[in-house]
Amino acid sequence: MKVLYAGDACTKIGPLFVASPFNLEVKGVSHHIWGQPLIDALTGDGIEVKHLTNDQAIGEFPRTEEELANYDAIIISDCESEVLSLYPFWMPGVPMPTTDRMRAIRNYVKNGGGLIMIGGWSSFSGRFGTAAYYDTPVEEALPVTMLKGADDRMETPCGVTVTVKNADHPIMKGIPWEQAPPFEGFNKIFPKEGSEVLAVIGDEEIEHPLMVTWKYGKGRAAAFASDCSPHWATHFQPWEYYGQFWINTMRWLGDKSK
Repeated sequence: MKVLYAGDACTKIGPLFVASPFNLEVKGVSHHIWGQPLIDALTGDGIEVKHLTNDQAIGEFPRTEEELANYDAIIISDCESEVLSLYPFWMPGVPMPTTDRMRAIRNYVKNGGGLIMIGGWSSFSGRFGTAAYYDTPVEEALPVTMLKGADDRMETPCGVTVTVKNADHPIMKGIPWEQAPPFEGFNKIFPKEGSEVLAVIGDEEIEHPLMVTWKYGKGRAAAFASDCSPHWATHFQPWEYYGQFWINTMRWLGDKSK
């Protein structure tokens, strides 16, 4: 199985202030890989992963459905829509592009591919709405709609827990979710008609979708509202079942017996 993974990288600039234990980090511009535990889990199960940081993806992410068909599934995580939609920038003498990567992703799923968007500050609508996947062909392929032009981040510094709605689904099966550590935030997303909400996140007062799936054309797509890496998944990432969850997810998305 081959997976294409775009996003989840940042660069450390330095301490926020003198003697500060915290670094100023800019996501998406270098090779500090927040998603390395996810990559390690998948490759440890025999899944081949091609990871593109945002600065790589803007030039190297496949531009056609035919190129994408070399992969069984695609992960988009903390990778703004502009990374995939705006390259190449217009320059004198450069012809207008004849392909649209966002449409290629949608058509790839429709014709049998797998796609998941994982949450974060640069996923779904994102921070201040600048991830901007709303009203795009990628949103068409996903099982959720998004806040249009608005910040969809829900910060929960005290943590919120997972409640599973379908424990028998292949993605959720075999994992003791009652023991899962809390998440420190998530994106606010809205399940589409015909989708299935496998798990929710929240407290006694309100629940929000966490894992949503559906079949789109001949393919499958999923939306995971929280993150696979810090800070929202600071406690989830080290959990012993973290890797199994993502293996289950990618195996389901890439199942060719759809």
